[in-house]
Amino acid sequence: MARFRLIDGLRAVAAALVLLTHVAFWTGAANTDFSGGLLARADSGVAVFFAISAFLLLRPWIRAGSAHGGHPSVRTYALRRAVRILPAYWLTLAAVLVVAALAPGRTGGAGSPGKIVLHALLLQGYTTQDYQSFTQTWSLTTEVTFYVFVPVIGVLLGRLARRGAVRVYAVLLGAVGVGLAAQGLAAQWSGSAPHGGGSVLATSVLGHLAWFAAGAAVAVGSVGVVPRLGPTADRWWRTVGGSPATLVGLAALLYLVASSSLAGPRGLVTPTVTEAVVKEGLYTLIALTLLLAARWAPESPVSRAVAASPATRWLGDISYGVFLWHVLILQIIYLLTGWPLFSGGFAWVLCAVVSLSILVAWASATLLEQPLLDRVHRRPRVPEPAP
Repeated sequence: MARFRLIDGLRAVAAALVLLTHVAFWTGAANTDFSGGLLARADSGVAVFFAISAFLLLRPWIRAGSAHGGHPSVRTYALRRAVRILPAYWLTLAAVLVVAALAPGRTGGAGSPGKIVLHALLLQGYTTQDYQSFTQTWSLTTEVTFYVFVPVIGVLLGRLARRGAVRVYAVLLGAVGVGLAAQGLAAQWSGSAPHGGGSVLATSVLGHLAWFAAGAAVAVGSVGVVPRLGPTADRWWRTVGGSPATLVGLAALLYLVASSSLAGPRGLVTPTVTEAVVKEGLYTLIALTLLLAARWAPESPVSRAVAASPATRWLGDISYGVFLWHVLILQIIYLLTGWPLFSGGFAWVLCAVVSLSILVAWASATLLEQPLLDRVHRRPRVPEPAP
């Protein structure tokens, strides 16, 4: 799989956003006025993660399908995904269970064997069972479900691309519509039946199909399948799409809108149908513009320097560990200080969580993740014949 160094940096930005929103939630900073809205909407980092996954994973399948070539090996793909996700995840889960067993009164305990098995198999996103220090891993259920469908989706998009760019982008736009509709249905369902399946639908692949479709659209464009919409539209794209600064500025403007009441309440309050759809749509556009900026940044001295910097790769390497460990570190801080939830100093807690998360994530990447990934990527990859 090709490595895009600017997307390594974007992955680190997404991890930082997810960390930021959880610190804001635990400390109560998300409930303040204007700044609280900005902090609460940092959960848009999950949308960026999903779009990056769709772009990177679908791209080789789309390229092979659109060029009538041999497809990547499903076995190699599955092995690499498993090695990328599971060892570090299981290590973190073990630490979560230890902390839960040591402080059951504050954490809710380890729970039943069934709950542990659900988490070990990454199925917790399909239930309402979670650990307080592992709540962010609902997104891994969604990611892994998407992984299962990547070969099929990639091949189908590649075949559609052979029939014309307009057709494949129309399908992706339809997928965005399905995802937005699913969010609206989930909000309505949760409003009428708070303990029903609305929350599961909202966090599922179907509920976030728009985010994955944004990454798929960038993947289609990156293999040369670009529609011709006329001189005016092409000129507009060269002006906007050729300027990473413009795209990042647009993402910041969208983020600012999302931090307002238009995107619904902060925290765990159920939004209205309109609020849920608006929030999902804004997050989709934020992820799309940032991914476009990272993928098609021109070869300027600044972009070359950022892409070539060892720090960019290092931040990308530790981003998964930061995602896995930061909520557990938050809980340990609150256990040691005795603070109740929604208290504590935001700035102090943020500095502590960032520092400790980076340290633990670096150790995980150096001692566990990278050695396993290096080993599996040295295995020969044999393309499978086209079906």
